[in-house]
Amino acid sequence: MENPLVSIVILTWNRRQYVLKAIESVFKQPYRPIEVIVVDSASTDGTAQAVRKNYPEVQIIRLHRNLGAVEGRNIALANCHGGIIFSLDDDAWIWPSTLSLCVERFKKEQDLGIIACQILAPETEPTDVEERYTYLFTGCGFAIKKEVLDKVGYFPSDFFRQAEESDLALRVLEAGYPIFFLPKAVVCHEEAPVNRDSKRFMFYGCRNELFTVIRQYPLVVMPLACLWKIFIWNLTGAEKKALRFTLAGSVAGIVKLPQLLLQREPVSFKTIRKLINFKKSFR
Repeated sequence: MENPLVSIVILTWNRRQYVLKAIESVFKQPYRPIEVIVVDSASTDGTAQAVRKNYPEVQIIRLHRNLGAVEGRNIALANCHGGIIFSLDDDAWIWPSTLSLCVERFKKEQDLGIIACQILAPETEPTDVEERYTYLFTGCGFAIKKEVLDKVGYFPSDFFRQAEESDLALRVLEAGYPIFFLPKAVVCHEEAPVNRDSKRFMFYGCRNELFTVIRQYPLVVMPLACLWKIFIWNLTGAEKKALRFTLAGSVAGIVKLPQLLLQREPVSFKTIRKLINFKKSFR
């Protein structure tokens, strides 16, 4: 297709001033055609009303309650019509060339699954890093083909928040789709202080990575990988004075073990080796 429809999805919760800036950055993109879908997780600060007033062309989906960042994003993804989907955090904005660069890369490499953007703090110049294939992407700003989601599924619905990217990335690699880091595709992330609790992030990060290991790693390596995740997360928790949160995350992950074992859809050893090799090359 000469100009495929690109769907831009933004999930928001009580960040009215930030999400308006994010939407503005989308409409400043020269690339067309686009559609913009905003999922509002039951905000109480007038977010939905402000979006409708300032951007009536935006499709806004209002949820009855906050279902979490992961399930909210899933709802946004499920309502897209574009062959390419760009996911953007509500406290981030994209550089004017980013969409065009992503589309051109997908055209150039037909089997590509995900494009990871370079995420920068505001007022920061892009670093001189090389394009490369990778094993991970940041949920703050990435592009994915709709056919990939149709094949591998969405983010895990039981995660609520944190670590959903590594879960999806593993399934994307298993399905044979490369993930490509495109540093010229820039997303600025302001990291709004509203609704941001770093210690809760530690809990969900630890728990959810255990969920992924138990459900997706080959059975032979799964127990050792769980122990390694628990060790690393609790070491980090101790360093950041959030040990009780990582300990709680460890317990929450192990308690779910019987249920998670029934949900197992393990990837191949080939995918695990690919993951390990990527991690070694990025050290």
